[in-house]
Formats: sequence, C-alpha cells, structure tokens
Amino acid sequence: MLNKILSDIGLPEATIRIYTQLLQGGSLSARQLAENLGLPRPSVYDNLKLLRQRGLVVERQEDNKKIFQLDDLKNLPQLLQERIDKLTQDKGEINDLLPTLARQGRTIEPKIRFYSGVDGVKQVLRDMLWYHDIETLTMWPISEMVEILGADYLATLNRRRIRQRISIRGIWPHDKIVSLKKYPFLGVGGQHLRELRLAPAGITWNMSYWLYADKVAFISSRQETFGFIVHSQDFADLIKAPFEIVWKISKPIKPQPQYTDSFLKTV
Repeated sequence: MLNKILSDIGLPEATIRIYTQLLQGGSLSARQLAENLGLPRPSVYDNLKLLRQRGLVVERQEDNKKIFQLDDLKNLPQLLQERIDKLTQDKGEINDLLPTLARQGRTIEPKIRFYSGVDGVKQVLRDMLWYHDIETLTMWPISEMVEILGADYLATLNRRRIRQRISIRGIWPHDKIVSLKKYPFLGVGGQHLRELRLAPAGITWNMSYWLYADKVAFISSRQETFGFIVHSQDFADLIKAPFEIVWKISKPIKPQPQYTDSFLKTV
C-alpha cells in the first residue's frame, strides 16, 4: 500500500526503496543504503536528493559523516494532496480541450479498437464511463464476467455507473446466473438503475456485449480474454434489433432488496 502511494506521488522505484529502507532502519548513511539495497552510491545520492526536495528526508552530520533520516511523516499526505490538486486541475483542462481535440481527430478516429488481457477488458469497460445519463443494453454471461474481472472491480464499476446515472437493461443466460445475495452490486430496480431478464432455456453465450450511445463493447470468455469496441451508429442499431427480440421473450429477474439495497449505501 505504501509503495503504491509513493508511486502515485511520482517517486521512482529506487527512490521508494530508499524511503522504505529509512522507514525501517532509521538513520542511515548513503554507504549503508547502497550496501543494503544493492544500489550504486551515486544513484543513492541522486534519489536522496529527490527525497530531500520533496520534503521526505533530511540530512544531518554525525561524526563527520552525512546521515539521512525521514522528515516529518505528515509531509507525505501533504504531497499526496498536492498531487490530487494537480490532477484535478489537469482534468479540468483536458475537459476544456476535449471538444477541440475531438474536432481535430475526427477524421482519424478508429472505428474498431482492440484490447487484450484482463487490463484490456477493463479498458473496454472504462470507455463507457465517459458517459452520463444514458441507457445501455447488455447480453451478459455474468458468471463469466465475475471470473474475468473479479467482484471488487465490478462493484467499483457499478458504483461509478450509478453515480453517473447509466442505466442497464441486461439479459443473462440461464446457465450463467449468479446469486444477488452473494453479489449485491448486481441489484435490480430503480435505485440500482438496472433491469435484468433471463433468456429462455437453451439460449446461451460466452461472449458479452454492452451497447451504449453509438458504440458496442465486446468482451470474450475467460479462455480468450480480449475485448474490442465498435464505434458506429449503424452497427449499434444492428445489435439493438435482435436484443429487443430476445428481451421480449425473456423472463424478468425480480428485485431482492433484502440482499442488494445495502450496496446502495456505498455508492
């Protein structure tokens, strides 16, 4: 956890190792740090300089030797807050730039984007979170998706989805359902912004799709683990037509507020 925070405020790996070594060992010389960590002494001095500049380490003289120790630990949350403030500022600036960037890039915008691996699949889903106040449609073999993405990730995804008022009409296959009691982030009903239906027995699938705005995101099964996004209104309309047919013949999944409404308190 500490290493991640230090990385988030922009410290390189070697600098983080030196910081944690001082945290564990107290006051140390550059020679001791170099020996303990297996780093060249010039590299240790360069990283100590960075730590001093960030207010995380102080230098003192002891028996004509330079000794280094951690500065006030309260400087760490201050640096993190500065990083948050800078990112917030950058977010505002990039939002102001987006219309201009979109106009400049419109002629070369890819209509199909491919992603591989679990991180790639998460990147596919992240694209949907650029939107607010939209209805989305999914053909979602939920047990497959829980295995690929994990319950914690899906819970976080649904918190953001609800906050951004992204509603879902979803269809699950009969042979790939999961318990709403076990996974309360899959709650059904108005506050969850989700309607769910079970496809008729005998209709099943392994690959998922999520239709939103003028895009369709596809996610493969856990055996293959890849995803791609098709950005095309015509293609989205093509996918929507059969979805509506299956939706009409599918059976609604009833809300189970006794298991799922506790999740809403975390949104």
